[in-house]
Amino acid sequence: MPNERGFSGPYLIAAFVCEKVLLEPGNIPTFVRVVDRFTIPKFSEPLPPGVQLTQQGINATLVVMLKAGDLGAGRHNMIIRLQKPDLTYTPSIDHSVFFQGSDDNGALAMMPVLIGAPEEGLHWFDVLFEGALLTRIPMRVIHQPTILQLPMQGSSEDH
Repeated sequence: MPNERGFSGPYLIAAFVCEKVLLEPGNIPTFVRVVDRFTIPKFSEPLPPGVQLTQQGINATLVVMLKAGDLGAGRHNMIIRLQKPDLTYTPSIDHSVFFQGSDDNGALAMMPVLIGAPEEGLHWFDVLFEGALLTRIPMRVIHQPTILQLPMQGSSEDH
């Protein structure tokens, strides 16, 4: 956040959505499949009687990496809020980050992204640090028209 000398931190190192985070030995993260677009199948025809399908959703991880700058040691409040394509917001998520005290000390925030039936269009994750907007992370959802193909019941050939 700015002070009389200019911008003093935190400094944003990375902010993105990925499918999975692996914590390797030494607590080193590996980010798997960094994505900003999700294609969700959408069935355009009515389903046959007795056929039920669950809507595919999004199950991913939001990652925010910060460096402390001049903040010093201490706990700080970060808020994540999701703006949907219709410009409404889902409930905010409060997340606490802790810096050890040196300017190159960092904080890694990882939050699950679980959206059961996402709307088509551009979604934005707003990242607020101590109430001030730090960055926005885009996520596009595309509904892909899909035709349900069921296996044929029986066959015209009798043996």
